[in-house]
Amino acid sequence: MSNMIGSVGFNPASYPVAETRTEAMPKAERQPETASDSVSIGCDRAEAMPKKKWTVLLYSAADNNLETSLVKDVAELESVGSSDQMNLVVQLDRGKNPSSISGGWKGCKRFYLNQDNDKNKINSPALADLGNVNMSDPKVLSDFIQWGMKEYPAENYILIMSDHGAGWPGALQDVSHNDFASTPALREGIEDAEKKTGQKINIIGFDACLMASTEVAYELAEAGDYMVASQNVEGGDGWPYSKIFSGDTAKALKGALEQKFDVSPEEVAKKMVNDSYGFPSITTLAAMDLSKMKDLAAATDRMAEVIMQSPHDRGTLRSMAAKTKSWEGFRDQYDFADKIIANPKINNPELKEAAKAMQKALSEVIIAEQHEIDEEDGAHGLSLEISTGGVKQEGYADLKFAKDTRWDEAMKWLGKNKNK
Repeated sequence: MSNMIGSVGFNPASYPVAETRTEAMPKAERQPETASDSVSIGCDRAEAMPKKKWTVLLYSAADNNLETSLVKDVAELESVGSSDQMNLVVQLDRGKNPSSISGGWKGCKRFYLNQDNDKNKINSPALADLGNVNMSDPKVLSDFIQWGMKEYPAENYILIMSDHGAGWPGALQDVSHNDFASTPALREGIEDAEKKTGQKINIIGFDACLMASTEVAYELAEAGDYMVASQNVEGGDGWPYSKIFSGDTAKALKGALEQKFDVSPEEVAKKMVNDSYGFPSITTLAAMDLSKMKDLAAATDRMAEVIMQSPHDRGTLRSMAAKTKSWEGFRDQYDFADKIIANPKINNPELKEAAKAMQKALSEVIIAEQHEIDEEDGAHGLSLEISTGGVKQEGYADLKFAKDTRWDEAMKWLGKNKNK
């Protein structure tokens, strides 16, 4: 398998046909089982684990054609292993028809990863066998987070959701249940866990395609402190876990902890982005400060307002949208503003001022960004639904971003009178 495999566009009517971390199955009616419905996990301990500095919660939804890659990811993370200051905890679902690697077991299991140098097999003993669960169900996601926080308490938590991603339509495909988690469902799962534990996720990571989206970040703005995700399609290999967690990031953590210094979630989020540089599967990655998303939404809403007040610029704006850097149809929000500011055909000063304000808000949200190849010039960290005929896919109106801004109205307006 090559490190970067060509992708196909998001088509919810079909299975993924390439081992990239994009595309998904259609959403089906949710199944009733959660971890507690299927089997008692039976791993509560009489004595609680001592609180460490960090707990990494890897939610690996491998009940699809990424199964082999995602199992190898867990084995790779096991080569890092937990330490006296960091817990590495995994929920891995392989579905009903797993490959033969790493024992070829079926269903969903939980692991506490001990250090092991074998990157081709998971050797840590399973803590729980959950049977056949729907990893697209927000209740299952919430249950895992709650369990991880209870059993492996820490001062800081990283949640990494690993699987197919589709941008604002969502992530986490479960073939056995013919399901796929919408972005509101992801928020529901994370926020439910916080409500029941009183603990907030510090860093929300997506080891999945296309999830560095303004709509996704705004949806999760109250669910975490920072978000790390890619604008582009990821190769099947996904994130370089051993490099991120045993390389410079882990060294920085270890050195700071030995000297009794705290390393902030912001610093760790930045290091996660920086340590992905040079890995072929990850051509873009960015970290976002979710506390700044309200300001970005306000600036984007103002941009939408001005767009709809600029009928004479409609054709030029459509042209600018078509030329904006894009991935699978999702366009870079900063690059769109850049093209508006630089275009001499746009004489409306309010449009250019709104574009500058949107760029300023973006620069405050995006705290780290890397894109290493020339083909990714124009990437700045966050994509947006910038269409020239309205949003075509269902579900956009359910997003908090659509409810709180006039962006979808502006895109619908932009598509009118295309002969002008």
